[in-house]
Amino acid sequence: MPAKPKRNNDISNTDSDDSIDHQETDSCIGDISIVDESESTSSPVQQVSAAVELAEEDIGKKINQMRLDKGYSQRKLARMAGLTNTAISSIERNKVSPAINTLKAILQVLESDLATFFSDEWKERKPRVVVTPNDLLELSEPNSKVSLKQVYNCSTTKNLGFLIETYQPNSSTEEKITHEGEEIGTVIEGKILIRIEDTTYLLNEGDSYVIDTNHPHTFINPTDAITRIVSAHTPTTY
Repeated sequence: MPAKPKRNNDISNTDSDDSIDHQETDSCIGDISIVDESESTSSPVQQVSAAVELAEEDIGKKINQMRLDKGYSQRKLARMAGLTNTAISSIERNKVSPAINTLKAILQVLESDLATFFSDEWKERKPRVVVTPNDLLELSEPNSKVSLKQVYNCSTTKNLGFLIETYQPNSSTEEKITHEGEEIGTVIEGKILIRIEDTTYLLNEGDSYVIDTNHPHTFINPTDAITRIVSAHTPTTY
């Protein structure tokens, strides 16, 4: 789920800022370079601003890839950078251009900087065709009872996101999640309660759901058994 925000809470768990590293050996080199100070009398901020204008259509793609390489959801990146989830979504989709200070805050969380971001050191990953279990990105917090594994193939142009979800007994997502887009899923094991605003739906194994994620919603496993769901969402940012 931007795609739907991360379901990173369970009934008794607290947040953590740990992340899962993701590596890919095949890559191609970006072609955007920041202006050399020796060749310009403008200030560093002006130089970066010029680079931002030249690279405007690539900024969102780069941030999206760097975020996923860290295993961060949009919600986690937004929280750590002091921004809103909507702001991160808009930047990643190139709907808005971030101010320099905003971009610096994002890059600090992603352990990068402006010079690296606008240099050939940034490498675009080569998209995979096959995504193995080891390649899945875990977007939930380390001790969460809800596991959200994203099928991520390093593509920056895909139009559909896909999650493999596991809910431990008596676990739930955070309360009243809202985000633009839609989500479709199927319960492949167990039961799940989906609370949408003031209405609750019980789904059994084999049942599917289609929801407008602009409406506040929560996923709850009220049983003593594990629940598993596969889901797809648009837009791909999560």
